[in-house]
Amino acid sequence: MTTALQLDRGETIQSVERHLLKLQESKDPVQVWLPGDIPERIGVDVSLLQMLMTWSQKQLTPELRTRGMLFDDAEAGLAKLCDNVVGLSALTLSKSIISWDQKDVRSQAHTKASEQVDEMVEESAKFQRGYSFAVLCFDGTSKPHPRNLYYANGEVLSARDLKALFTKLLKRTESNSARRERIEEVATRLGTILFETFRNTHQWARTSVDGVPIRRGVRGLLIRRYRQHPSVPGSGLEARHEQDAPLADFLAKHFSQTESGGVLELSVFDGGPGLVRRSRDISDLTSLSLEEERAACLACFDKHKTSSGMPHRGIGLYASMRELHRLGGFMRLRTGRMSLYRNFKDDPFLEGAPASLKDWPMHAGQANADVAGTVLTFILPIPEALP
Repeated sequence: MTTALQLDRGETIQSVERHLLKLQESKDPVQVWLPGDIPERIGVDVSLLQMLMTWSQKQLTPELRTRGMLFDDAEAGLAKLCDNVVGLSALTLSKSIISWDQKDVRSQAHTKASEQVDEMVEESAKFQRGYSFAVLCFDGTSKPHPRNLYYANGEVLSARDLKALFTKLLKRTESNSARRERIEEVATRLGTILFETFRNTHQWARTSVDGVPIRRGVRGLLIRRYRQHPSVPGSGLEARHEQDAPLADFLAKHFSQTESGGVLELSVFDGGPGLVRRSRDISDLTSLSLEEERAACLACFDKHKTSSGMPHRGIGLYASMRELHRLGGFMRLRTGRMSLYRNFKDDPFLEGAPASLKDWPMHAGQANADVAGTVLTFILPIPEALP
């Protein structure tokens, strides 16, 4: 018997968590039903990527069903799916892909996905445009690393080169000189942090704690600008994210529904063992209580600790909190059984203080599902009116 896990166009971080619980509780194979497109929402794409990696790593034969796409229009439908990070990842991570009328489209799907990944490697992927930039590294495939993140010799770009790329990308999203200066400030402050966190995925998230290569994992960066315009009905950022209370509260404190404004989302993600499995060198998190796992997770944010357990390398996560405080930002971390966040507008960073993160609210009596990899998301306000 097969269990169906149906995704829809209105997914939120909270709804993805419910899918993860269903996936964890299922004793049967799980088939994912994917809509033709999923509108962009802050933090949702990377949550879905993590869910897809968790799903594919748990299945013997990950089977995807494309909702609404019939065999006769498979060519167009698959091309549309490949235009976004969720669709492209779903196709690449699946071993069986069927259309809505139960026809096998696996060969066509993998061909389309492979073409898109090739474009990404050559820096011309269709979703690297306008207010959105994403680069994905598919571990367990023969594809080379994308040139936006790697040198030709396979080394991750230096902090300086990644920061220059980051600045160039962000400047594309803004023509106003004052806001462009604000974005350049963000690039300066967070460029090094993005470098260190992505480099960690290259060093520590491509294998299990036992050194076995990850077969179905996606690593990469997502940088996206979201804006609201009071004159456009339904464009309010808070209203679009009201089901994710911590995020909605953060947005409400920065922007009213009657003013223009925007935020930048910067996410680093991977499908590796996760922070605590790596730092504790364990495969099974059930050997730890939730309190022990939480403490181990927070320890990774101490100034001289990392998920790798190596001393004097933990400056990145510690520095991220300092910079998010200066920029009035928001951070969410999802790894293992931990779903944590911090709103630096309400909870200022204090130099030298122990890391402080709150638990993302779940329904009463529910614990978080255990997920593959790590997702770290920074959200930064870019007001329309700057002092």
